[in-house]
Order: sequence, then C-alpha cells, then structure tokens
Amino acid sequence: MSENTITTLSEFLEQSGAHYRVFDMGRRVTKLSAKKFTRFEAAEVPYPYPFQRTALFGIIFWHPQFTDRHYVWFLKFPLDEQGLLIQAARDEFLVMVLDRVGEYLLAAADGKYIEGALKDSPYSFNPREDRMAAFNAQATKSLSLRPSSFYEAAYDYFTGQKPFDSWQVLGMQGVADIAVRTDDKTLTKALIQTLPQLPPQPFHMLTSFMENAEPANNMVEALQWRLKNELEQNQPDITEVCACLRAVSNTSAQGMVESMVKQTLMSDISRHIEVLAVIAGRCWKVLESSELCQLFVEKLAVNEAGYEGFSHILADLMFMPGMRELVMTALRNPNRSAELTQQVGTMFGS
Repeated sequence: MSENTITTLSEFLEQSGAHYRVFDMGRRVTKLSAKKFTRFEAAEVPYPYPFQRTALFGIIFWHPQFTDRHYVWFLKFPLDEQGLLIQAARDEFLVMVLDRVGEYLLAAADGKYIEGALKDSPYSFNPREDRMAAFNAQATKSLSLRPSSFYEAAYDYFTGQKPFDSWQVLGMQGVADIAVRTDDKTLTKALIQTLPQLPPQPFHMLTSFMENAEPANNMVEALQWRLKNELEQNQPDITEVCACLRAVSNTSAQGMVESMVKQTLMSDISRHIEVLAVIAGRCWKVLESSELCQLFVEKLAVNEAGYEGFSHILADLMFMPGMRELVMTALRNPNRSAELTQQVGTMFGS
C-alpha cells in the first residue's frame, strides 16, 4: 500500500484492513453511514450535522480477526461556507497519521500506540462526559455488544420496577444505554407507561440521551402528551418543554414533531431563547415546512434576547444543509411582521 494512493481517512482505514463505524459527535451522537461519510470526505456533500462550522465525529475501528479489541478516534475538521470539508485540513491530518503509525495501522500490537497517534493533533478532541456516554451506548448497540454494567439498574428504574424517587443511584452510562435500546419492545412498552410519571430530574436525563436515538411513534405520543400538559400550565417550565422537544427530535415520526413544535411556537414560552435554540438546533427538519419556518422566524424576531439571539440562531440554522434558501424566503416574505422587518433590516444593514 502506497501513501500516494491514500487520499481520504476512509481509504486509510480500509487499506489498513480495519472495519469501522463513524458517529457524529457535534449536533447529536448518531451513526453516519459509510456512503454518507465517504461522500463528505470527497467534498461531494456538506456535513449533515455541522456544529459551529465544524464536523465533529468519532470513529471506532477494529481488526476483523480481533473483534474484542476496539480503538476510537475523536476528530474535528473545519467546514467551508457551504458546509463542505476543507480538504487541506484532512490532508494534513492524514500526513501526520501516516508518519506516526505508518501504512499498516492495525499491525501495532499495542492499542496505546494506535490511540496515541493523535497526541497533540489539532484535529483530535475529548468529548464531554455525557457525549462520551452517548457514544459508548451507540457504539455497543451498533456492534451488537452488551450494554454497560449500569444498564440493569437503569432498566429496572425506567420500567417501573423501582420507586420513582430512587433515581439518584442511576449511572449516566446506564441511562444512555436505555435511550438507544428502545427497539426492545418490552422496554418501550414499559417506558410508555413511566414517561408521563417520571420526576423532572430522571426525565431530563433520559430525554437528553433520547435525542441521539429514534424513539418509536408510541413513545413520541407519550412525550407529546407530556409537552401538551406542560404547555397548559400557567407558567410552563422551560427545561421540561426543551426536554420533550429534544427527545423526539430524531424520530421518524416527523409529523408528530411538527405538531409539537407548532404547539410550542404558538405558546408564549416561545419567546425564550432556550426553546427557540432547541427547535433550530435539534428539530430543524420540521422547519423545512415553509409555514412552520415562517412562524419560527416570526417568533425568533420577538425573542427575549433581542437581535443578538435572532442573528445567532439564524446563522446556525442557515448553516444546516438545505435550510438557507428556506430561511431566506421566510425573511423576504412581503407579509412579514413589523418586528421581523426591523430585525431583517438590522441584519442586512438597512
């Protein structure tokens, strides 16, 4: 294998004989298909989940003959204005790795040698604790490995076999494992019963990990009920509302998510910047609806944080693949409100 034949990270791993999986670590912790990743590396498509104009992802790889020995690299690469990979950065990283581990990555018997290859690299990073727990949960699920030792206690709690006030003993990793294993029908059936009753703390912990999963329709219905109940309160709790929206954001039942987002935007709570940030940062798929996108930018125009909040969230939203033209159309709407007109005027200096 010649260094000259290696132009991408995926080629490097494949030619090293490695099997691998890639997971986004920025917007949410979710698996990226090999096809999507290789097309991104070739700068054919923008990164699907850009975060602060960066692609952050974790790669877990292993030798097919040694499936009990896995290695992980967490990498970050800058993106250009269109969300495409800046290939010079990837090339610089590849040169460094080839220099440190050579062409035969998995020939090294010492795992520390492989993982240490990224030492001091500007393209590596250490995920925060909750992201690491979500990554471990996704990786073990994807590779059909057993969940962590914390799973059993979390399973007993979230299936209602333990008192609801005993949540303090739960390990973060166990909760992350629960969130991604909702294809377990027994677990899902129990969760549908317990979700409406969970105290705030364990509910918020679980929903923060559910954004990385794809909850089934009947689980989304339980969360929709909890959101509706909260929005009907005299003073809805912002954290509770955000938790419900984050939990359903990655489901395939986008019609229900659209209904939940619309219901939230029609409430006074939508003036809070945290709520608008969750909708833009996690539920952006439903904003592909022109009606909902218009409603969103109108509510954003009167948010409590003023122009700073307006411009910051819009900049993030317009960087998401496919969202720029939709947002610009909403901003140019001739029937827009006076408040939105003023914010647009400030943004474009008129």
